[in-house]
Amino acid sequence: MDLTEKKVSSEEIYKGVVFTVTKDSILLPDGRPGRRDLVHSNGGVVILPVDRDGNITLVRQFRYAHGRVLLEAVAGKLETGEEPFPAAQRELREETGFTAESWDDLGPIVTSPGFLTENLYLYLARELTAGEQDLDDGEFLNTVKLPFREAWEMALDGRIDDAKTLAVLLRAKHLLDKEN
Repeated sequence: MDLTEKKVSSEEIYKGVVFTVTKDSILLPDGRPGRRDLVHSNGGVVILPVDRDGNITLVRQFRYAHGRVLLEAVAGKLETGEEPFPAAQRELREETGFTAESWDDLGPIVTSPGFLTENLYLYLARELTAGEQDLDDGEFLNTVKLPFREAWEMALDGRIDDAKTLAVLLRAKHLLDKEN
């Protein structure tokens, strides 16, 4: 059975700085009409910096939508037309001050396919050199250095509950385990 839904029309409902919302009329696979509300995003990058001792750096940041501080991987949104890898390099430097000599592309993830067009591109950054943090205007976060194993345990027991962080930890652990 062909599962493809076909767009008939699209109406922009909202255009903001970070995302756009559309209301789309579609045809379902069986030919009946349907509707999809979509949030369009440029996507983003997620970086897990790992030092020579096996420690990672995460960030603590207040997330207004959830009303609390979350422990997360380094991340940032893609600007229109921006390629993921240069964005990852930029975000790592801005949020942590680090630059990295070695990068592993851990592939993309689809964040919430039911309504969001966002893809996040995951990276492992190694051979780190420390520098000065250069946060965006209005960005407030603290860096947290901890052993990879501790972060992994925090992910498993729910103390880390941010999906992008769980995904980058999973893929980084798989790569690092293969190398050892």
